[in-house]
Amino acid sequence: MQGISGSQREERKSLLSCLLVNRLWCETTVEILWRNPWRLGNFYTDENYWLSLSKIIFLCFSKEQKNIIKKDCINFKSSIITQEPLFNYISYIQYLSNEHIVKIVETLTNEYNFSAILWNYNANIIENELWKLFMSRCSCVKYLELPSTSILHFPGADQCLTSLCEFVCSTYNSSKLFLDLAQVCRNIKKMVINPCGDDNEGLEALISLQNNLQQVKLCSIEGDSCEKIGKALESQSKSLTSITFEFCICVPVTTLCNLTELKSLKILVKDIDTDLEDLICAELPKLEILEIINSAYQPLDLYTSLIQSTHGFLRKIHFGIAPHPSEGELKPYINSIISFCPNIEDIILWYTEEIYDDLEQLLSSCRNIKYLSLEALSTFSNLEESWWDDDDDYDDDDDQENIDVDYNLACDGASVFDLLIKKFPHNLVQLTLSGSWRFSVLELETFLKSWKGRNPLYLTLFCDFDMGEEYSVILNDFQSNGTLKGWCNSDSI
Repeated sequence: MQGISGSQREERKSLLSCLLVNRLWCETTVEILWRNPWRLGNFYTDENYWLSLSKIIFLCFSKEQKNIIKKDCINFKSSIITQEPLFNYISYIQYLSNEHIVKIVETLTNEYNFSAILWNYNANIIENELWKLFMSRCSCVKYLELPSTSILHFPGADQCLTSLCEFVCSTYNSSKLFLDLAQVCRNIKKMVINPCGDDNEGLEALISLQNNLQQVKLCSIEGDSCEKIGKALESQSKSLTSITFEFCICVPVTTLCNLTELKSLKILVKDIDTDLEDLICAELPKLEILEIINSAYQPLDLYTSLIQSTHGFLRKIHFGIAPHPSEGELKPYINSIISFCPNIEDIILWYTEEIYDDLEQLLSSCRNIKYLSLEALSTFSNLEESWWDDDDDYDDDDDQENIDVDYNLACDGASVFDLLIKKFPHNLVQLTLSGSWRFSVLELETFLKSWKGRNPLYLTLFCDFDMGEEYSVILNDFQSNGTLKGWCNSDSI
């Protein structure tokens, strides 16, 4: 039963049905459901679920705790104080989030029945009692979002936190709190620091003392360099395989250069002006996933350099770049993928007809491609960018006139369709065409007929020309016969 239910932990209905089989199944299912009870209800809209959950948690308080907070829990009748829970629910909980604790407090009380000052006072009392309950009764906490107040002084905290695997915190948490945690938490595998605004000696110590830290996410709006945190991450270089930066890079680039086991690098930058050029010196030999999202105005040479620093393990490459790269940048970029990425599975490419031969070579060399996205560029695309940069010369009539000739300047989709049939990436399951493409209904139909019998394809078409109803008819027909797993275009969104 443990194995069966564990494999269905995301299927709420299946698990709930197990409650009614017999007592053994019921006990096992309750344990699984209560590992992470917060995920079973919608956080914002499922008020009845949160009321039921909060009531059960209230039942788990000791009689003394119930008496402390009963006057503030106006949603429950006084008779609940004498009731006992059916199971030791709290002992099963493995995920604790400050956000969920606050939600329980709000559910137990009603802020409209008190003045703001009195409600905050009552809420703090209940929140404190909740953390005391969880620290004393949870047997194995694996996920913790650190609250602003200290929880280490509660009885049992040192036992229940020894198995902590995932940890969410802020550099603004107390340094002493991190130092205390470092004495009991040595097996954190995944850490999120949000915000990562400044160095914190306690957090530095906590990071350095971990035995097997594998994944880190750093969220920094200001982008101030946290050198001590960077050094602490370097101390985990043998185990750290994934790092994500949200908004800004907040550690020295030298830190990245020293993370020699890194397999995943994701940079989700906050605006188009973020400068990433310092990354050109990074060497990431074992990198498998490289994503830099919303990084407009970064030279394509930067990405080419990053790819060339890898040693053949890259499986996914996603970049954002504007304005569009030139043909002179595209060829070295594609050639670097051909030379350094034999195992690539997921890739976004920019395409012009001048690099047709390079694309053919790439499809011949990289035989594991599953997800291919081709954004077609044209002479018009580059002209359009120059028009937007020159406000004095911009004119609506001129713009419309050039849009009318755009289709003739677009890249020939039929030739790429033929190339895909000829080279046939055996693992391809998703194809995206965006930008300045041109192809007729007949050319699309010919491609899909040739694809029939191969892997069902999910086809996304975000092309600049207007696809009429006839395109949708063809796409629906080939979805019906199984050639397409699905499809979408700009008109269907």
